Formats: sequence, structure tokens, C-alpha cells
Amino acid sequence: MEDNDPQRSYLLSAWQRICLIMKESFTPYLAQILPHILSMASLKPEMSVEGKGGGDIADVLEEIKPEDGKKKTNIMTDEIEEKDSALQMLIVFIDELGSGFAEYIDQVAVIFLGLT
Repeated sequence: MEDNDPQRSYLLSAWQRICLIMKESFTPYLAQILPHILSMASLKPEMSVEGKGGGDIADVLEEIKPEDGKKKTNIMTDEIEEKDSALQMLIVFIDELGSGFAEYIDQVAVIFLGLT
């Protein structure tokens, strides 16, 4: 399936739901789907600002900073959403499959530790 295929997100959600239903019986399918999910979870999302002035991202963030300093502004891109979905799926797989996920834990640990 191509990276920009709109059905891809539905397929990813389906894998997660199927795992929730099948529990440990889902383990044999991990070898086929996990490489793709791991690559999504390993994404290094990039941000850029397009338009007039081509300013630095720090300039843009300064412009949208709330005056009271208490509110937060979220910036989402397709890559960030994709990475978030993959991380959430990995959490579900770990929770539901327990020891069935053991052979993949080293790869996933590297990804999660890289988030800090």
C-alpha cells in the first residue's frame, strides 16, 4: 500500500482492533505488520513554514504564543499523527500480547527511549 493511500489509516486501526479481539492469538501476525509500524514509529517529523517571509519556526511559534503563557498550542502534521498512531498501536500490542511481544521489545524500547 502506498504511503499516501487514504485506506492505510483504516487498515492500521483494523490491526489494532483485531489485536484487541484476538489477544495472544494475534501474535503470529506481528512479523508481517510490525516492520511497517516500527518504521512509522521511528519517523522524525519535520516542520517547515511556507508563505511570505519564510521565517524561522521559532518566529512562528513566538507569534502564536498566548499572552498569558498558560495555554498550550499544538502543532500537528501528517507525520506527527502517523507516528502517534504507531506508538499507540505498539502500546496496545504490548498490553494485549504480553510475552507474545517479547521478541520485539528491544526494537520498541529503542524507539520509546528515543522519545525522551
